[in-house]
Amino acid sequence: MVKEDVLYPVGWQSFEMIRNAGAVYVDKTGLIAHLVRKSRFVFLSRPRRFGKSLLLSTIEAYFQGKKELFDGLEISQSEEKWEIYPVFHFDLSKSEASDPDKLEGYLWNQIHEYENQYGVYVSDCKSVGEAFGWLISRVSRATGKYCVILVDEYDKGIQETINDKPALEKNQEPLRPFFSQLKAQDKFIKFAMVTGVARFRHYTLFSGANNLEDISFMKPYSAICGITVDELRNNFSEGLASLAEEYEESQEDMVNRLLQKYDGYRFSRAEVHVCNPFSILRAFSTNFLGKYWLTSGTSKVFIDFLKQANYDITQIHGIWATEERLSSLYDDNDPVPLLYQTGYLTIEKYNRDLGTYLLKIPNGEVRGALFEDLSPMYLGIASNAAAEKARELRQCLVKCDLERFVRILDSLIAKVPYPIFDKDSKESAYHLIVYCLCLAVGVDNRCEEPMADGRPDLVAFTDKYIYVIEFKLDESAESALKQIEDNGYARPYLADGRAVYRIGASFSSEKRNIKRWLIETPDGETIEITPTANPLPTKL
Repeated sequence: MVKEDVLYPVGWQSFEMIRNAGAVYVDKTGLIAHLVRKSRFVFLSRPRRFGKSLLLSTIEAYFQGKKELFDGLEISQSEEKWEIYPVFHFDLSKSEASDPDKLEGYLWNQIHEYENQYGVYVSDCKSVGEAFGWLISRVSRATGKYCVILVDEYDKGIQETINDKPALEKNQEPLRPFFSQLKAQDKFIKFAMVTGVARFRHYTLFSGANNLEDISFMKPYSAICGITVDELRNNFSEGLASLAEEYEESQEDMVNRLLQKYDGYRFSRAEVHVCNPFSILRAFSTNFLGKYWLTSGTSKVFIDFLKQANYDITQIHGIWATEERLSSLYDDNDPVPLLYQTGYLTIEKYNRDLGTYLLKIPNGEVRGALFEDLSPMYLGIASNAAAEKARELRQCLVKCDLERFVRILDSLIAKVPYPIFDKDSKESAYHLIVYCLCLAVGVDNRCEEPMADGRPDLVAFTDKYIYVIEFKLDESAESALKQIEDNGYARPYLADGRAVYRIGASFSSEKRNIKRWLIETPDGETIEITPTANPLPTKL
């Protein structure tokens, strides 16, 4: 049972509300103290629902001198002055940012509120940028204090119009003169921070605010948003105990399960991994390991963009990318920046010599979301049906029911739309099917994992079994199995302790089905499965 005295602030964005309510709060104030003392003009990019709004709310409370809210937190051990500064906080997620007139109206309304709060008036200004500049300078002079500027979700309008270039350009018009004041009023500003999903450096709306320091890849702030494994253990002992009881396993096993499902995000050269905080809090508040990432709204932006892009989505595994590429504007021919910035991909490794990052899908929750997103386009089945098929495939592997696994997969292939299988795209259709299978078959799976002698198409892992699978299009299952043996694809897993199965599979592009599977068991026995020909597996 979930303990009623533990309050998990799912979706809460107010630091003050969380602290006053006694809700669980993961202490990031030590990093905040470092940030506000080392930097003045800052930009941070993180995926949606990753705690950016709460971060800005905490910074706001700090600069408002609300010392009592920080009692017992790390920053209280080093802060002595607790000075009060005028803070201007603009949350563009609350505006209709895709409509430039309504966005400008929102900015004016916020400025008028601060006029009334501080008793200074700038209503005679002709533009929102001019008014904002006057507001900063006049409030600073009136209070004798530098001002603090916080802008959250600056790119809401960009996200909503990413597929409409004229609208995208028009939506930036109200923001250019607004952001230019960050530089124009430099002498009146103590600290300024802008957050969003899209990296800012290539957008012309920031051309007048070139003093922003992008901390998105900086090692000291790797965990400024998100929950590390240590924070998970230290802050959620009650929730871990409750979930462990619900799933009838140890707390350490539950930690590992949570990490497999919600962890894996990495945002810098430092080997610091964090969990998606929204999903973690939802899991503890509901006492259930559900699918929460899809509810963030990210998938619609991704799918709408992908439909217009000329890109082979199967190529996102094993991508090496520079920081410059990951910081780029979204491009029809290269959705990798979009995949990274929205959280579908994250950093796995960093090559110091080349200055490049190896990317991966972060965790099981995102893999499942990606499978459900892509299935309607590539497999011709609805997302809810895709989720059920994925569950069935995983259960087959957990139980080592390979006959049923093959039959479910065969039924999926039969439903693939004919355009995917047109004459010129048989090979790409085959790769799409294999790719979707990689996404579907488990929390811990690796599609085309690099090895010294090549790449197996799929290595799937369960608690008891490891499956090394090679697929062939219009070739024999024997050749697939032989490739596994010749290249030693199974060799790295033989000392693992789990039973290793080697599987060679043959697809038919003409009949759009699985012709034959050959399975070599851990005992060296070979089993044949031909789903459309014989009802039961045959031992060879």
